[in-house]
Amino acid sequence: MGTTYRTDAPAGAVRFRYRLDFQNDVAMSSTGAGLDDTHLFAVSRSVFVAPDPSAYRDAGHPYPLVLVHIAAPPGWHVVTSWGVDDDVFAPAGGDALLGATIAAAPDFRVYRDTAAGTPLVLAIRGRRPFADSALLSAVGASLRRAAAVLGPVPVPRVTYTSEVGSKGRSSGSLQGLASIALVWEPAEPLELSRLHDLFHETLHLWFGGAMDADRWWIEGVTDYVAARLESEWSGRAGDLADLCYQSLRDYLRIDRNANTTMAEESREGVLGDNTTLLVYRKGMLAGLLLDAAIRRGSDGRASLDDLARSALALARSRPAHRVSEDEIRALAVALGGGGTARLWRRVVDGTSLITEADVTDALRAVTGLSLGAPAAVAK
Repeated sequence: MGTTYRTDAPAGAVRFRYRLDFQNDVAMSSTGAGLDDTHLFAVSRSVFVAPDPSAYRDAGHPYPLVLVHIAAPPGWHVVTSWGVDDDVFAPAGGDALLGATIAAAPDFRVYRDTAAGTPLVLAIRGRRPFADSALLSAVGASLRRAAAVLGPVPVPRVTYTSEVGSKGRSSGSLQGLASIALVWEPAEPLELSRLHDLFHETLHLWFGGAMDADRWWIEGVTDYVAARLESEWSGRAGDLADLCYQSLRDYLRIDRNANTTMAEESREGVLGDNTTLLVYRKGMLAGLLLDAAIRRGSDGRASLDDLARSALALARSRPAHRVSEDEIRALAVALGGGGTARLWRRVVDGTSLITEADVTDALRAVTGLSLGAPAAVAK
């Protein structure tokens, strides 16, 4: 088709992991590739995401300035984090590329809206068992709910790309500093698992974007907050319970759940997906239990939301946006007192097994409802 791709950058500043050819198949990349700090990597044949910013933040160095020229065939839509159907990305600085999305295809349906005072773009490919308007409504709800809890959206515009995944391949998603890619199987309905997925990725604009912290917070606590916000939006308290008990079931199946802390798992570089890693499954339960402990310890005057806002305020004051585990602990104990300190020692610092009774009691403290576990969890 005569499509070309060029970067004007110092030698070695950026490398393409895959040839940027939107016409040919490319390997489906794991979202774990986003941890790479130099490559623009393929999510699907038409969606590419730039490097994760954490390595550059930690080093205190700016990302190299990169100009990306996009020449797509006539009639194609090019969707990027810096605009729609723009053929050149010429940022003021290289940091603008970090976590950015580049997507191009002839069949994107592009929608523009505003949520929580922030412009958003949603580009959708393929036919699904739900209307485009339903996904646009859920995207807007995820931004509004998150902003109501955590404060203003931390970027000037958010770009969502909804791509068709492969039949029989697990759906996935990933997030950049101002862009979110949703790669879902063609026949999947817009139900709880995908809505939770969407809310989780939207929350990464704050947890992972505006704030860097240990992975159990960035992934696990984000999973809990996403479940709670989706449940509140849908009006189904059972959604929160279902997701928490599902997390408990997966956590109980992890063979290192009683002898490895979440921090140790991260330091050891244990590999796996989000059903087999403590930072996800125990991290989500830690978020629930901390929320309950803070509510109880403050007689309902505070919650995990207050802890999150305090941590985000610390992050805003720092170039690397990093908040340490010790700092988060101190903030939590200041809000929830001795009971929260004891829970932290047991669940975050320790390896004592989290039980079904722990989850049931915490859900009651958070929702005011008795939400029991499905029989399968206890097996």
